[in-house]
Amino acid sequence: MGCGYRFTLLALCLVGLCVADDASPVKASTATWADKLKKDLLLNYDRNLRPTQYYNVTNVEVNMEIRHVDIDEDNSIFTVSGWLKMNWQDLRLKWEPSDYGGLRSFYIPSYYLWDPEVNMHSITLETAGSRYAGISDVRVESSGMLHCTVRLSQKIFCEMNFQRWPFDTQFCNVLLGKSMSTHEDRALKLNGLGQDRKQFRPITDNPAWEVTDILVESYEDPMEEEGHNFEGLQYGLVIKRKVRIFYSTILTPAVIFILMTLTSFWLPPGANEKVLLNCVTATLLCIFLRYFTIHLPLLATRTPLVVLFFSHSLYLTAISLILSVVVINIAKSRHRTPIHPYLKSFIALPGVSILVWTGSTPKVCNFLNF
Repeated sequence: MGCGYRFTLLALCLVGLCVADDASPVKASTATWADKLKKDLLLNYDRNLRPTQYYNVTNVEVNMEIRHVDIDEDNSIFTVSGWLKMNWQDLRLKWEPSDYGGLRSFYIPSYYLWDPEVNMHSITLETAGSRYAGISDVRVESSGMLHCTVRLSQKIFCEMNFQRWPFDTQFCNVLLGKSMSTHEDRALKLNGLGQDRKQFRPITDNPAWEVTDILVESYEDPMEEEGHNFEGLQYGLVIKRKVRIFYSTILTPAVIFILMTLTSFWLPPGANEKVLLNCVTATLLCIFLRYFTIHLPLLATRTPLVVLFFSHSLYLTAISLILSVVVINIAKSRHRTPIHPYLKSFIALPGVSILVWTGSTPKVCNFLNF
């Protein structure tokens, strides 16, 4: 009885398991055509080998679209942001779309594929050593063409020339390429010539700088490591400072200072306002020179011309102040000592007479002719 009971219970359990298994839905395959294609393409793929025969050159089309630029004047660092687009062909990644449900293109993570190892040269330590193709997804077409688009944001050393500040134009170079050994044949060629300023489409209007031109040319430079060259493309960016505000803050005061200095010569010889006017002009010039010292980078060479103008104006104002004191003392002196003939002839010169003109009053004429 006990054995039959246990046998019946075991049979019921087996039947229940069979029914439960039949009632559960059958899990359908989740593999897509893209999964199958990726598996087939990468089955025997070696990312360390170039996508062409060893005797052929791999051509990589490079296109850099710049969206924003900025300059750190104190540290001579040029910041560029935008997109870097690279295209090349890998014959090992071709397929027939009809064999994979009509799929003509799909994306593969770049770490599965061959990397052209394009990077920047002469960049700061903050961003050195980055490879662009190795950090993004790559769109692969059925013809074997690969399209890689990566975000570009780099800081680059740039030699600044502030001699014409604030009307200066800076020339900064962006170098894209790869380190190659001089002992082996050239296996990689970057093509990106023929680009122009149309490649610059700013996302925001930079209030301080404007890209006026972009020049692209081939570049080759020996590296510090013996037997290696850096070969690639050089993007020459011409960046001009926007100077509208400086017309009001620098040019207008400069004209006023010139007029104030000339006015001190045009006042009557005995006017004490000559000294006061020169003192005010000298004080304002010192304030402007102090402003330039604070806001301009400390440069060992190529002093801005505007700074030289204000400093020389300060010298002229000091000379004008000394001459004003001398003229006032002569005009108010009780001793009617005649002016030296040489000094009188110098004052009578056409150019000097315009500066020292004080009107044709009889008193002045008598003073000069005494």
